[in-house]
Amino acid sequence: MHNEPIRSSDQLIQRAIQIAKDGRPKTVVVAAAQDADVIEAIAQSQAKGFLSGVLVGDRKAIERLAGEQGIDIGNLEIIDHADPLAAAHQAVKLASTGKADVIMKGFLATSAILKVVLDKRYNLRGENTLSHCAVLDIRGYHRLLNVTDGGMVVKPDLEQKIQILQNALVVARALGCVPAKVAVSSAVCQHSDMPPERHAELEAFLALAKTRCTDIVLQGPLTLDAATSIEAARSRKAEGPVAGEADVYLVDSVEEGNIISKTLIQFAGAVFAGVIVGAKVPVSLVSRTDTVKNKMASLAVACVVAEYQRRSHMEARP
Repeated sequence: MHNEPIRSSDQLIQRAIQIAKDGRPKTVVVAAAQDADVIEAIAQSQAKGFLSGVLVGDRKAIERLAGEQGIDIGNLEIIDHADPLAAAHQAVKLASTGKADVIMKGFLATSAILKVVLDKRYNLRGENTLSHCAVLDIRGYHRLLNVTDGGMVVKPDLEQKIQILQNALVVARALGCVPAKVAVSSAVCQHSDMPPERHAELEAFLALAKTRCTDIVLQGPLTLDAATSIEAARSRKAEGPVAGEADVYLVDSVEEGNIISKTLIQFAGAVFAGVIVGAKVPVSLVSRTDTVKNKMASLAVACVVAEYQRRSHMEARP
């Protein structure tokens, strides 16, 4: 099941295309699709060849927006639902019945679409809390870096942090990172430099993670520079199996994850592929501020994760 590790956003998009060429194209259903940026992302990704798009939303608004922006939607299926919440329910229903592999948020609040995803009627709840993975292709770093969670759980407790890690491992395995190298974030790299209560929290987490997670190499505390640069790790006397090689950077709060990701995107030109995991299907979000490449990468990572989940489900069958 393990593929060669995906090390860049270009490789990520190519893997999604290859999955489709191998006869397993993914269907992405958009909830409340009357959003020009979302329509453009779906249309371009379908033209690239790695997904089929279903737009659920206000048909007249979708067609008007596509016309205004010069977007070709001739090959996209449109299901007319003018009310955004009704569109969300229809989109999630398609995923719950196996007619879609990925759910994408359109012109409605993130909280609204996630509430529908978690509606018990649709049986898409996973065992874990939902969390966000920001998979970043950073110029000068030799692998993708998954920063989590910068979008969902504000200040995770011990159990939530374990579940966020488990979700991140799903993404890591989908990207071929086995075992995944996980750095636990901190402002310092030495246990002795941590406040006693923070040190106790870290020790409890590391101990529990080792019993609950497999195919993982875990190291912490690690600052971001030590996690991604062996030279920085050496200068901080933080050498270890993850230092300078992190696939996942597990943060302590939503603010920390958000700031790291947004800073790398805005000032370092990182390509961003974001996906929400924890449900039985991945959920894709794109922003108006995302570049075309970021939008395509976000859809690609959702499709690659969806394929990994499909294969895992098949292999788990008796």
